[in-house]
Amino acid sequence: MSNLGKICCVVAIVCSIVAGLLGFLTARTKSAYSAQLTAVEAAARAFPNINYTADYKNNPEEPANTLKKAAGTAKTALEERTKFKEELDGTKTKLAESDSQVQKLTTDYTASKKDLDEKTEALTKAAADLQTASVELKDLKDKLGGRLIDDVLKDLNDALEKVKVATAEKKIVDDALAKVNSELEKYKELEELARTKSAPLDLSGRVVAINKTWNFVVLDVGKDNKLAENIELTVYRGNQLIGKVRTVDVENKSAIADVIPDLTSDEIQVGDKVLY
Repeated sequence: MSNLGKICCVVAIVCSIVAGLLGFLTARTKSAYSAQLTAVEAAARAFPNINYTADYKNNPEEPANTLKKAAGTAKTALEERTKFKEELDGTKTKLAESDSQVQKLTTDYTASKKDLDEKTEALTKAAADLQTASVELKDLKDKLGGRLIDDVLKDLNDALEKVKVATAEKKIVDDALAKVNSELEKYKELEELARTKSAPLDLSGRVVAINKTWNFVVLDVGKDNKLAENIELTVYRGNQLIGKVRTVDVENKSAIADVIPDLTSDEIQVGDKVLY
């Protein structure tokens, strides 16, 4: 056998071996695919919503078509689930808003009921007061003995006017009496001062006029200053002692006093100060 023949034999053997290996691998791969398809078909038959009844051996394209259809159904279900979730979230929001409105309505109802109860209580009290007033009005009419209420009010107003007049007159009398009592107390005090020949220690006045002919002076103090008659007063000019005078006639706000020559060392002038 020539070399070419040997090479051809070797090539043929190698091709046979390769062909055998490829056949083996192909059969093995086909067997694996068949097992996978069988498992897929089993899973499809077990899934309740697919309703798979075909066989890939009779219809090789049926598993893929079924899976595509199932994927579309799943996608639609997912979309519907998403839409339902959104609607559910919206419903929850509306429910929360409804709860808030219910709470507000409940609060408003409670406040309205309280206000109604208070008004009802006030109305009940008003009705009771009206009933009492009706009874009192009937008793008043019975006491009036048929007289008109206007006549009674007129008589009452007349009586009130008389009371006002009497009150005013009493006040005038009381004021006059108080004035008399005040004057009486003042005269009693002046009599006591005249009896004791004394005057208030803080008595102070001025010489406002002088009569040299009759040797008397006029002072700007009198009974209002609790000065009585026959009271000796000392005459000063600044810090200098001038002399003394004795009151002979005392009015409310002025007095006439004789100059005591024996006790006067200088001529008395208008403006000189007199002290007790």
